[in-house]
Amino acid sequence: MENRREMLAQAPLLHLLAKMSLPAMIGMFVMASYNVVDAIFIGWGVGPLGIAATSVAFPLQLFVGALSMWVAMGTASLSSRKLGAGLDDDAERALGNGFVMSTALGFATLAAGLFFLDSLIAMMGADERVADYARQYLGIVFLGNPLVIVGMLFNNTIRSEGNTRYAMYSMVLPAVLNVFLDPLFIFGFKMGMAGAAWATVIGQLVTLLWNLRYYLTGRRSLIALRVSRMPLRWAIDAEILGVGVSEFARQGALTVANTILMNQISHYGSALHIAAYAIMMKVSSIAVMPIFGIGQGMQPIVGYCYGAGLYGRARRAIEIALLSATVITVTGEIILLGFPHVFVRAFTDDAEVIRLTVWGVRILQSTFAIIGFQIVGTVTFQALGFAGPALFLSLSRQVIFFIPSLLILPRFFGVAGVFLSYPVADVCACCVTLALLIFYRGRFKRLERR
Repeated sequence: MENRREMLAQAPLLHLLAKMSLPAMIGMFVMASYNVVDAIFIGWGVGPLGIAATSVAFPLQLFVGALSMWVAMGTASLSSRKLGAGLDDDAERALGNGFVMSTALGFATLAAGLFFLDSLIAMMGADERVADYARQYLGIVFLGNPLVIVGMLFNNTIRSEGNTRYAMYSMVLPAVLNVFLDPLFIFGFKMGMAGAAWATVIGQLVTLLWNLRYYLTGRRSLIALRVSRMPLRWAIDAEILGVGVSEFARQGALTVANTILMNQISHYGSALHIAAYAIMMKVSSIAVMPIFGIGQGMQPIVGYCYGAGLYGRARRAIEIALLSATVITVTGEIILLGFPHVFVRAFTDDAEVIRLTVWGVRILQSTFAIIGFQIVGTVTFQALGFAGPALFLSLSRQVIFFIPSLLILPRFFGVAGVFLSYPVADVCACCVTLALLIFYRGRFKRLERR
């Protein structure tokens, strides 16, 4: 375990970032494929309306994810910085407090989701055919809220102490399980949308048990999950929530944006446009996951080095991560714009849905090349514990740029305006991220000279 500390502080940065990011990339890629597999089996087993229902459900699942990442990212950032400073007891208290808060959020969202299910689905603006499928799906998926929120906490804290391989397995296992359960439940047991939902919940249970094993056995972790560290302390909780709020704001704003988006597509388009949008998001989620993998691989390096006073090393790690992310997104844009049909036909053979999806992808992904820079830039400030800039960047894309574009552009361009909102927001957010990174680079330089 001491070797892991030495690795974070001394190993060559490019090799270290690759070592830390690759398992996270694989895990995130497999996690994205988890949802893609769901959509593919739903597309062939239920039809385009079933795919559209997953798109209606997505903002609500995203909000649960936002709550989970609020605590998970804040806990991971605080824990890695405390480990870097040699304060292992404080790192354990961060883990214990994060566990209590995540558990409470899990059961609170489960109760609220089931109680307000019909009202939440009605907010999406879908027609009754799509809403009925969404109701079948979410009525089961909400049962897994405690599993996904606590599981996400453990996944991030395990990664924050440098054990990215174990964290990767926690995402690979449920995805592999889902590949077998989806066809069994959807086609074998003829459960339709309910079958896809139960496959998802079982996968979340496996994730939680796998991650809980890490801390309860005590053989792999630098810190332990102890009951004595669980009593809530305001100073710890305030820092966790203060740092993590940027991720909650980003995904929470994305929830609001997707709710507006669903209503705009329903108003200016049709159920087939919703199905096409759902496929677009599944395809783009595969492409963007390597970037989140780089961000997650970078986070423990930057957090540990900053906590240990290795400011130059932290700065260089950030620069390497930004460059790597940009190379990946440029490659991704070439593939997405050049060969969209290859991906779309995996979901459906409906000619109109295929046509609408290819058309939408070429609008929506026209600025994919720059989003890696923006994502890693936001994670940078989270890793450093700079809550203010992280929160501002998280909000800038969704609240300042994307939501206004969603409300304005469709008035002039119809349903195409909905998809145009993505590249407009990406360009604006990237410019803001660049400005903030340049400003804080100067701050790093001053710290290095001390």
